[in-house]
Amino acid sequence: MAKTVHISKKKKGDSHLSERKAARAAQDLIIKNSLSLIRDKFMVMSGKGGVGKTSVAANLAMALSKQGASVGLMDVDLHGPDIPRILGLKGVLEASVDGRIKPKPYSDNLEVVSVGSMAGDPDKAVIWRGPLKLQVIRQFISGVQWGKLDYLIIDSPPGTGDELLNDAAKMKWKFSLSSNMP
Repeated sequence: MAKTVHISKKKKGDSHLSERKAARAAQDLIIKNSLSLIRDKFMVMSGKGGVGKTSVAANLAMALSKQGASVGLMDVDLHGPDIPRILGLKGVLEASVDGRIKPKPYSDNLEVVSVGSMAGDPDKAVIWRGPLKLQVIRQFISGVQWGKLDYLIIDSPPGTGDELLNDAAKMKWKFSLSSNMP
């Protein structure tokens, strides 16, 4: 009795899709490993812009670092990355030998990474689309050389869009602060 063999033909985009899935799985592992070195994570968020998220994030990070804690401040407010301006940080971010982003030191206990430090001109508007925003947030977590931290404070974009909700769900935050009034 002859066996029937079914041969499935791969579609043209299948290999590209599996490469993307493999890259995302690798990035997920890097994110998991990076976050495992950070004791507590705070996300400062709100349903709208202009309510003081950046001020809350910067003040919380500075207060914790002044108490001796090792703190990372990540500014992913893609619509208004003001952390560098508020803290007086200038220049672009640098890469380490392994190609990961090195946070800018603000003080002995506080390091900062901001989308604003990636742009050449801080006064020029950048248009961000939903999927690209999520990728930037994921890249900042997987591609930054934070090392071991007591706290990571994230100044998030305004609103409750996909990028913020996906980011929050993926990272299983212990703390989420909401700034609702100016």
